[in-house]
Amino acid sequence: MSVSSDAKPFQQQLKETTRILRLAVQLVWRSGPRLLLGICVVLMLQALLVPIQLALTQRVIDRAALDLGLLNDPDSAAALLPLLAWIGLAAAVLALAQLIQPFSSTFQSLAGDRLTGYVTEQLIRSANSWQGLARFEDPDFADDLQRARRRAPRGALDLIVYAARAALELFTAASLALVLFALHPLIPFLLILAALPQMKRQWEYSERTISHLYIQTPEARRLEYSREILLAPDAAKDVHLYAMGPFFRRRYDSIFAGATESLNRMRRPLAVKVSLAAILATLASSAVYVYVAWVILQGDRTVGDLALYGGAAAVLQMNLIALGSEVGLLPEVLGFLPSLFRILEAPPDLTPGGLAEDKTDAPPARPQPAVTEIAAQPVRIRSITFDNVSFAYPGSVDHVLRDLSFTIASDTCFALVGRNGAGKTTIVKLLLRLYDPTAGRILLNGLDLREYDLNALRRQMGVIFQDFVRYELTAAENIGLGHTDLLHDATRLSAAAARAGAAELLSQLPDGLDTQLGRAFGGRELSDGEWQKLALARAYLRDAQLLVLDEPTAALDVQTEYHVYSRFRELTRNRMTLLISHRFSTIRMADRILYLANGRIREAGSHADLMATDGEYARLYRLQASQFLDQNITDPGL
Repeated sequence: MSVSSDAKPFQQQLKETTRILRLAVQLVWRSGPRLLLGICVVLMLQALLVPIQLALTQRVIDRAALDLGLLNDPDSAAALLPLLAWIGLAAAVLALAQLIQPFSSTFQSLAGDRLTGYVTEQLIRSANSWQGLARFEDPDFADDLQRARRRAPRGALDLIVYAARAALELFTAASLALVLFALHPLIPFLLILAALPQMKRQWEYSERTISHLYIQTPEARRLEYSREILLAPDAAKDVHLYAMGPFFRRRYDSIFAGATESLNRMRRPLAVKVSLAAILATLASSAVYVYVAWVILQGDRTVGDLALYGGAAAVLQMNLIALGSEVGLLPEVLGFLPSLFRILEAPPDLTPGGLAEDKTDAPPARPQPAVTEIAAQPVRIRSITFDNVSFAYPGSVDHVLRDLSFTIASDTCFALVGRNGAGKTTIVKLLLRLYDPTAGRILLNGLDLREYDLNALRRQMGVIFQDFVRYELTAAENIGLGHTDLLHDATRLSAAAARAGAAELLSQLPDGLDTQLGRAFGGRELSDGEWQKLALARAYLRDAQLLVLDEPTAALDVQTEYHVYSRFRELTRNRMTLLISHRFSTIRMADRILYLANGRIREAGSHADLMATDGEYARLYRLQASQFLDQNITDPGL
């Protein structure tokens, strides 16, 4: 399938589309083989009924001519049955065609629904197989994901419908060609040859159009972004408060106008070529009519043959034109499939039990389990070490982290502090193995993190990010997603909520844990701080050995934050904790603190050590403390 605005030779386009069609048929077959067979049988039956109808029409006309004395041929096939019998047969075939049509449409709809579900399921399955974030943050892959996500549900149904129509037109054309072969062997070939230019131009029109739209996917995403800003409720406050509407409307109009204008410039000359090619096809069909009339006047054919052969030529021509249109639409319908197949065939971004993708061609080492059955307890995580770790995000040459080396010991609260962009959250992503290091290693109990079973490893980690998700589900489900096996354990859910300071919130909800949250489904809306309490509860429910808190109290009020951190030692006892916060009142509780700048460790030690060093950490601590306490207080504790 072409993805370039430059036209490719028709043969190459046909070859590429044939390959995509083959893959598409495989998709359809896997989604519902019996339905596909049923569709093919019904379509072939529909195709055969067309020449049968024409032949019966010929018999009706010839029998009427025989009865009226206009035809003197007692050996004619029309003489085998009376006129009413021929009319009855013609009506029966017409009724059969009408009876079959609903079944054909139903089979196509069922197959389309089945294919839509299957494709969507495969898309979700593939997305869930990516253990890291690299695929989602790759612009090219994001374009593929956009095409597949937007087009797959509708495109799967369109694929069935257009392919079925094309198959019907093809079967019908083949049956009509056999009829016309009896008139003269060259006629069907000449009609097909006359229709080829139009089919080629129609193909070119659709292929060039979809190629143009294909390469404009990044612009389409920008267009959609501008539209969502104007329509999404999350941005409504800013849009109205700062009068952003006119700006985003102009931006939307500008992108839309630019995209459609370039598309129209390309379409106009192509439309003229399609129209000129259609004239040739029409002239060929008319010529057959003239030829049949001439043969009848010569006495070599009956008047009914005009209905049979003239009708066959006209219907064949219409079928070829329709086939050209349907086939011409296939590039648009199939346009999402290359992107879909790239997603479905994408290898894992983080190879299970071995090195990350593109790191090495060596076979993966046997994964070390992150949990072992020793007295039904998971193996204890003793230490995590960053060993000369450097990292640059995919597609970027700038390193976010450079030669980081440090160790987090068991039962230790370890804190990261630094300005925005220092690399704190990136360290968390590497620790959770959402990415693998560009250089260096991360060791767990002395073994490379990539040697462990990833899913088992992550089950030992409880995480809350600053940009936590607000799940528009029940309160119980919001907490229970931290450990789905406990979704229906109200005691454990309530205990996790109490640890996160959300017990009072649950008591105020109309249905407690069963309260639907969020406005999308008519539930109870929460404040940012209340949502964050549930996110904390979600992390605490897992009861993991490693607790990662990225700005865990950013949206909490002062009193709730105080209660959370007054019990902080209790909440993190007997577990390893990695803490990120801009609030030094939180950071000072950590056993060890790293101050980061430009992806490097600048200072390290306990709060007391760093204050004694009187470096950048101490300066920022005093600066933040001065906002809350009198400048004359010598011990600015928060």
